This record gives sequence, C-alpha cells and structure tokens, in this order.
Amino acid sequence: MKRVLMSVMAAGTLMMAGFATAATVTATDAQHALAAAKTAMAKTSAVHYLWLSTPKVYKEAEAADKAGKYDEAVVKAKHAEDLANLAYAQGEAQAKKYGVKLTDHGVQMD
Repeated sequence: MKRVLMSVMAAGTLMMAGFATAATVTATDAQHALAAAKTAMAKTSAVHYLWLSTPKVYKEAEAADKAGKYDEAVVKAKHAEDLANLAYAQGEAQAKKYGVKLTDHGVQMD
C-alpha cells in the first residue's frame, strides 16, 4: 500500500509539472495522451481491476480535448493512465499476496 501511495504522489508531482509546460501542447499531444490512457485502461479493465475514478478522469480529458484545452487534456489523460497503471499494479500485488492469478476472467485461484 505504501508503494501505491508513493506512486500516486509521484503522479501528482508529474501532473503539476505538466501545467508548467502547457504552452507547447498540441492537439496531437492530446490525442497521443488519450490513446495511451485508453490502452492502459483497457489492460486494467481486462482483468476487472479498473478503479471507478479512472473513466471519469478520462472523460474529463476527452471533454478538454474537444474544447481545445489540449494542455488540460494531456494532464488529465496522463492522470487517467497513471490511475490505470496503479490499479493494475495493485491487482498484481494483491494477486501475488493471496496466491491467485489475474486473468481476462478476473481473479482466479492457482
């Protein structure tokens, strides 16, 4: 759990760093960030471990992209990607702890 908290704090720091470089963000950057977030979410969702807040943050990123706020879209998309990756890592850690496997059918006993 401590690793997850440290990762969330690191993600927050990176998110704040994203605001500092917002002036150079383009629509292409936003599309790449959205695609990366969607891929990470699909991987985590496939093992039924996606956190409930992740799709909400992703939808906010899509809305910002549609509104032309590419800097905000990139920050939110990266946040969604980080949340998805953290959820997957949490699932793997808990599966290892309890001696089960994460599969496309969810958690299965070894």
